[in-house]
Amino acid sequence: MCGIAGIYNFDQSKIDPEIANSIKDSLEHRGPDFSKIEYIDNKVVLIHTRLAIIDLDQRSNQPMVSKDKRYSIVFNGEIYNFKEIRKTLEAKGVNFYTDGDTEVLLEGYIHFGSDVLQLLRGQFSFAIYDSKEKSFFLARDRVGIKPLYFALNNNTFIFSSELKAIEKSNLFPFSADFDSYVAYLRHLAVPTYRTGNKNISKLEPGQFLYLDKNKNISKYKYWDPFCIEEDESITEHEAISKVEELLIESVNYRKVSDVEVGLFLSGGLDSSLIGKLMSKNTNSNVKGFNIDYEEHFEGYQGEVEEARFAAKNIGVNLVEDKIQYSDFKKIIDNYSFFQDDLVGDEVGIPLYFLGKSSKKNGIKVVQVGEGADELFYGYDHWLRFMKLNRYIKPITKPSSINIQFKNHRTNMLSNILLNRTSFAGGALGFNLPEIDDLLVNGITNDFELINYVDNKWDDYFSNKNSKLSKWMTLIDLQIRLPELLLMRMDKLVMQSSIEARVPFLDHKLIEYILTIPEKIIFDKKTTKPLLKHVANKHIPQKIYSRTKQGFRAPVGEWIKKDQEYFYDSIRSFNSSTNLFKSKSLEKIISGRDYQKKWYLSNLAKWHLSRSIG
Repeated sequence: MCGIAGIYNFDQSKIDPEIANSIKDSLEHRGPDFSKIEYIDNKVVLIHTRLAIIDLDQRSNQPMVSKDKRYSIVFNGEIYNFKEIRKTLEAKGVNFYTDGDTEVLLEGYIHFGSDVLQLLRGQFSFAIYDSKEKSFFLARDRVGIKPLYFALNNNTFIFSSELKAIEKSNLFPFSADFDSYVAYLRHLAVPTYRTGNKNISKLEPGQFLYLDKNKNISKYKYWDPFCIEEDESITEHEAISKVEELLIESVNYRKVSDVEVGLFLSGGLDSSLIGKLMSKNTNSNVKGFNIDYEEHFEGYQGEVEEARFAAKNIGVNLVEDKIQYSDFKKIIDNYSFFQDDLVGDEVGIPLYFLGKSSKKNGIKVVQVGEGADELFYGYDHWLRFMKLNRYIKPITKPSSINIQFKNHRTNMLSNILLNRTSFAGGALGFNLPEIDDLLVNGITNDFELINYVDNKWDDYFSNKNSKLSKWMTLIDLQIRLPELLLMRMDKLVMQSSIEARVPFLDHKLIEYILTIPEKIIFDKKTTKPLLKHVANKHIPQKIYSRTKQGFRAPVGEWIKKDQEYFYDSIRSFNSSTNLFKSKSLEKIISGRDYQKKWYLSNLAKWHLSRSIG
């Protein structure tokens, strides 16, 4: 895993070495093993910071140049099936000088062009410069595990693994995107190609782009899970067998490494099953990492005992660590800088400390259980929502009846009755009536991004084969996973130079799961019925039948310890933006919902760190 960046000056001016160095320095935490700045024709520069995992030899350092000097690549991620692709290329007469996946990716692009993306099984973002055509090719993996940002103006194109690297270049000044801010309030992340900075975009999951010498950008979607349809002929036995086969294959692919691979272990079904599959056919125990809190809090009693039980039963050596309030205080001023993108979930805090624990114990790579809940229906509130929809049916066709409720449950009920978007995703900060009440002028036509999910909803349910259960998974694959859960995993864990691999989000596994009929993969009485059948073959029932807690952080308790610190930032933000009604804002600040206070404080600190710094 690495940090990548590049600059293209269209006006032929020489790139300032100080700018290139500042970008490289800002990415060093992503790749501390080697870094290099490569100038091409003075007007193009490629930047790479390397975390050496496959082929540790310096011959696999980047930027890497093709044999004929035409193509240059910077690559962040891993191609797990690179050995199979290498054999295909060798059959075409290609000779390789390294044992890594970067050279395979470069040669694959030279021979297959953008079609190479169909061959790749992994997590990646990369850029290839063609010195003959004076063009760039950029691509991001199907699920969006690895981020990639870019910006373009009249003179310059720039891209990077991180938003703050582009901002640090000072080539594109910060400009607050209030449309994205408002969408963040709803989703706790920014959907589509947008970011909180109006001048910087991100490449979407499953997308690639061409940039030609005339500054024209063309973007293409090469993978879209919304196009996958159910296969009613699949039986339960077939589904269990195939999911098990694909999951084992996925875990084994993610063991491909020239360094030791560890595990983030909560002690629940997802991480324990991964750990058991990792431990098979290995000579030494896998290192598992668990974080707990010195102070437990309402709704979360810790998972250390569960992790200890799981570790003992799956052959994992457990490394335990604890977070105190003082640890949180040490990072809170820099937290918005660490999280990089506009992400509202507080779970990035324990992830940050899990990364530090892994690095302290000599681990560079970990497998994690992200994605299993979204694919296998692991949330109790998903089940409650589906039950509600079985008993309550819309009383009207989609209409503009303006009945609004700020209470979440009442609002959801009214949305079902009035045939509006009743499930906007698994993460919900504020609902639309709450946001409308909070904004100075309400939700006006200036805020289009907030309705992105509603347009998607209307489009999906215009299809006669649409199903609500599939929508829940699909929309989280579209927004919550890539822009929230995977973003926080990448940014906060990579602060300690740790690569996280997500076996449940292998695209082959996702594609098959989406074909499984609802009657097999969903059960209104229990979460993850299909995955539990698979788990039953590998881990004790006590692990997968325990009540799910979810990974949380006690932000409410921490806010109470120093309330003005958080409230001052919210008020300062509103003084500078005039985005919110003072009366509505003060009502939230004086209220009991500390999650909403955290979401607002996080937005405020993110904005202020850029507009002031």
